[in-house]
Amino acid sequence: MDKDFNGQSLVKDLLMGFCLGTANIIPGVSGGTFLLVFKIYERVFAILNQVNKSFVLGLGVIVFQVVKNFGRNGSLLDFMGYLKEKDFFFLGKLIFGALAAILALSSLMKYLLIYHFSMTYSLFFGLILVSIVIPVKMLDSLKGYLIFFTLLGVVVTISVSWLVNPYDKVKIKSNNFERQYQLLYPKGSPIKDALEEKFTTGTGTEYSIKTPGSKDEPGFFAFVGKYTLDEYVYAGICGAVAISAMVLPGISGSLVLILMGAYFDIISALAALKSGHMDTLIFLGCFGMGIVIGGLVFARLINFALKRYYNETMAFLIGLMAGSLYALWPFKKVIIMARQYVRQDSGIGIIENARIYTNINILPQAGDQLLYAFAFFLVGCGIMYVFIRAESSRAS
Repeated sequence: MDKDFNGQSLVKDLLMGFCLGTANIIPGVSGGTFLLVFKIYERVFAILNQVNKSFVLGLGVIVFQVVKNFGRNGSLLDFMGYLKEKDFFFLGKLIFGALAAILALSSLMKYLLIYHFSMTYSLFFGLILVSIVIPVKMLDSLKGYLIFFTLLGVVVTISVSWLVNPYDKVKIKSNNFERQYQLLYPKGSPIKDALEEKFTTGTGTEYSIKTPGSKDEPGFFAFVGKYTLDEYVYAGICGAVAISAMVLPGISGSLVLILMGAYFDIISALAALKSGHMDTLIFLGCFGMGIVIGGLVFARLINFALKRYYNETMAFLIGLMAGSLYALWPFKKVIIMARQYVRQDSGIGIIENARIYTNINILPQAGDQLLYAFAFFLVGCGIMYVFIRAESSRAS
């Protein structure tokens, strides 16, 4: 039996893909590190490096032949043979397994960030802190001038963290939805008739309100106006930058999304994918398009930098990871927003006394929360220590 369709090989490759997906959704666990642990780093890069002008033209010709001779086995076999020759069956199995992990864990990650923010960030903090060892061990030399590139990485990361304040993003979106709300419900209108339900969440008391005249929830492929044009464009940019980080050992694509203030938005969109709303599909489509473009362009630039300026690039990556500890500090200043307006499937909703985490770090107060956070920090350190030991044992 062909090894690409062998049952044991299929399960193994899907499990490797699932691990890669798990790594890429958890900040601090690098997908590139898993590629090294599984000893497929060079193989995956070799597959990606085949994607050039001649590859696209060759694939286009074969696809045209398949469409032209639709129903004939010969043309389809040529297409399958071409993909097999380029090792894309293997890459496809990895991608399928990774997508399964991301979709399976997205709702869990969203829940943890909303209801257990400090403990979740403590876990991330421990993962990143220990994973800094990975690029340090990959340095060929420890020359003094490399400190400049490390400090440059620290400055870049902290600067990005300061520029992207989660509270500002929430406030801007809330103000936009508030204007829409005022148009739907002018002053003096009976809001009680529009009230669908009222319940308490981890962020406050939430009112779910339907758009006047609507009776049912929006169906599959419905467009509810959840995102703005700027958010679609920014999702593409985040995808391009994140995939560039995902291919590097020690650097997590999810960490990059946190620094760019897009991690929760992407996780929320993935968790809401089951709704099938066009907004979510377009948003994730823009993110996916960015991943494709970033994988073909930025990943090549990073590969070039690693070949020409290896130690300088690794020192810069060390600085990025060290600086990210500032952004991942588990204890943030919380601002209570009296009324947060949000887009819901059925219209505009209101969350009263919503807890919004800022990017301002504070010192923790003694108590159970600090103990739990410290425990999760140790768990994060332990998980990454196991990964590093596994990588070292396989390399030796």
